[in-house]
Amino acid sequence: MSQENVEIVRAGFDAFNRGDDDAWIANSAEDVEIHEIDEIPDRTVYRGRDGVRAWLANVRSVVEDVHFEPHRFITGDEVVVAEVQASGVGVGSSVPIQWTVYIVFRFRDQELVWAKGFFDRGAALEAAGVKE
Repeated sequence: MSQENVEIVRAGFDAFNRGDDDAWIANSAEDVEIHEIDEIPDRTVYRGRDGVRAWLANVRSVVEDVHFEPHRFITGDEVVVAEVQASGVGVGSSVPIQWTVYIVFRFRDQELVWAKGFFDRGAALEAAGVKE
């Protein structure tokens, strides 16, 4: 099951990078939750498929040409932690930016039910309940 979930995550990043929101959302459960990174001011939790659409629009509203490149996956029971190199250009500033984020994806029957990003690898692994 974990390899199938990794493939869903990979396909999701591919969909995001080509701007195909419908494909990104296709493997999300009706009750999916997307939690923003704790360090983001005024962070929120996006709920449901419409919430996922709102999150996607929010990301693109602050970072132009945003691109996520997953480099490593750590799996557990119904969970995937993706180490991701992200890049883009700051909206308004036109400054190129690059950062590493660790995203925890929780699945139920191969549907995404919960996701949250972390800047700290250890915190992501702890949240996922997995070890290397």
